[in-house]
Amino acid sequence: MGKSIASRFDNIDIAKSTLRAVIINDDELTLEMDFCLEPDHPDYEAPGADEECCWHPGLLKFAGITKLQLDRREVEQGEAMQRRFAIEKFNIEGTKFDMECEWGDIHLAARSIRVLTE
Repeated sequence: MGKSIASRFDNIDIAKSTLRAVIINDDELTLEMDFCLEPDHPDYEAPGADEECCWHPGLLKFAGITKLQLDRREVEQGEAMQRRFAIEKFNIEGTKFDMECEWGDIHLAARSIRVLTE
């Protein structure tokens, strides 16, 4: 039996993690993330002196999307080159996913939700 979605986020601080990119392809959506790992995560390394987290790249992959709503926020000219978007709200419940962040709001339902760390 597979791990539950919630358990895949064990030892990842989602509130401090950031979104790097949103990629849409057919009935799939991929979110490129910089996960903030907690000390008990197997890939954790002590952060550098100028870092608040152990940053680790990863992906959230959604396949078989049955509902998708992307509400991109308008950005100020100085923010246009922003590379990391802070997460404000994050929720996965069954096949439903909701996230609000500096990039915008993402709401979807999908048959498959996978959490991958690189």
